[in-house]
Amino acid sequence: MFKAPFSFDGRIRRIEYFLSAVISSVFGGIAMALGVGTMFLGAASNSAGGFGFGVLIGFVVLIADAWFGLAQGVKRLHDVDKSGWFILLGLIPLINIILGLYMLFADGTVGPNQYGPDPKNRMPYQQQPSSINVTVNVGGEKTASQASQAPSSAPAEGEEVK
Repeated sequence: MFKAPFSFDGRIRRIEYFLSAVISSVFGGIAMALGVGTMFLGAASNSAGGFGFGVLIGFVVLIADAWFGLAQGVKRLHDVDKSGWFILLGLIPLINIILGLYMLFADGTVGPNQYGPDPKNRMPYQQQPSSINVTVNVGGEKTASQASQAPSSAPAEGEEVK
């Protein structure tokens, strides 16, 4: 879990996507609180350096958090066999809620897809060819294939038996 969290390659499961959102929210909230706190302390002490440092912390955390969230979202879209560009739908109000719920609840593609192996290590079901062919003949009537394959030794209707 959390292999290359800032990379856009590969696939992740629903639980990893959910946990990454929780971690991002908690870490981002703490870091932003520290940044805002530093900003206010710098402003209260009339120190321009303290205010600038708070803004810098907030900006760095914002960029890292956005990159992490985008990377995890793209990998989750890859798991449902969708292009990572669909993440841009998150910029549209109301559509972003639907997209978020879809990414959270949709089951991933079973087996490998174009974006990588299945993170659950599932293999797609493949029906094995049957070596036994069974034909059921109900009522004793010949099927069309039986009538064309075997010549009839019985006399036709109205034909005299010798």
